Amino acid sequence: MEVAYTRLRASILSGDYQPGTPLRQQELSNELGVSLIPVREALRQLTVERLVDSVPNKGSRVAPISSADLNDVYTTRFLLEQEALRLAWPRLTSDVLAELRRINTRLIDEVNRENPEFYEIHRALHFTIYEQSQSPWLLHIIEILWSHTERYRRLAAQLKSFVDVGDDLHSKVLDAIEEGDEVGAADSLRNDLNRTVTLITNVYAEDQTPFASPLS
Repeated sequence: MEVAYTRLRASILSGDYQPGTPLRQQELSNELGVSLIPVREALRQLTVERLVDSVPNKGSRVAPISSADLNDVYTTRFLLEQEALRLAWPRLTSDVLAELRRINTRLIDEVNRENPEFYEIHRALHFTIYEQSQSPWLLHIIEILWSHTERYRRLAAQLKSFVDVGDDLHSKVLDAIEEGDEVGAADSLRNDLNRTVTLITNVYAEDQTPFASPLS
């Protein structure tokens, strides 16, 4: 199942499978060179992540993206990630901060090189904070939302480089942590999440309307 899941997920996130694309199990089985069972399990997992929609009597398709979904999921992300930050706060020690600074420096370097690995480094930066919350359930839910919003992050990166609008926002979160300013850290986190929403909605403004050519 892992091979089918990893390849299907990568194809959805990269835009090889556009939003709304039918995902027919036999065709996927042939394309991936696996049996139907791992394909079904992969589709089930991707449905949990809301990257795939299961339509009764019609099968599966790549989940659409829209400004309504964008705003809803990022509002939910902020509520949960702010809580993770709050719970993590007492454990954001100087050693953790030093690791965050190291990751942020690497993130900026990889974006400047246009290295696709920056998506995983970006994730590592955020989750190094959230893991200090010591709340497995909170982390699990944040991870699901993080997976769902990967397409939006990639779309935002196509519209404008993360480095143009992102590295200073991450630095502001880290600066606030260093200064012991929990409110300032939460505000900077909100601004960091809002940058994706702002970049996309400035281009695709009609609410409830699927974005045109979202991941081409």
